[in-house]
Amino acid sequence: MILFFCLINLSDINEVKRINIPNVDKIVHFVFYTVSSYLWLLAVLKGKVSKKTTVTLVALGLILFGLTVEYLQDTFTVQRSFEWLDVLSNTLGVLFGTTVYLLYEKWKPRSL
Repeated sequence: MILFFCLINLSDINEVKRINIPNVDKIVHFVFYTVSSYLWLLAVLKGKVSKKTTVTLVALGLILFGLTVEYLQDTFTVQRSFEWLDVLSNTLGVLFGTTVYLLYEKWKPRSL
């Protein structure tokens, strides 16, 4: 479903045209990948698995997913193209979300 929305043209939607914030798409990329990395880590690290390996795999997997989406946009759509700034926004979002998760895990209140 996420891949579907990444590949369709949203510029024809009236509500999208009303948003007039410079680089809003980069902000959306950053927020999406921040939330994705946090939620993936939250879901995957519930079990007894290697934290360092899992964090690395989730981060690299999401960065690779972002690169793949950009490639597919450039290759299989007419109205979308590959943008390195999108890749940078995605990557920074992954790193930020991962950092937020690790800080949360370090300082969250422990159950009694």
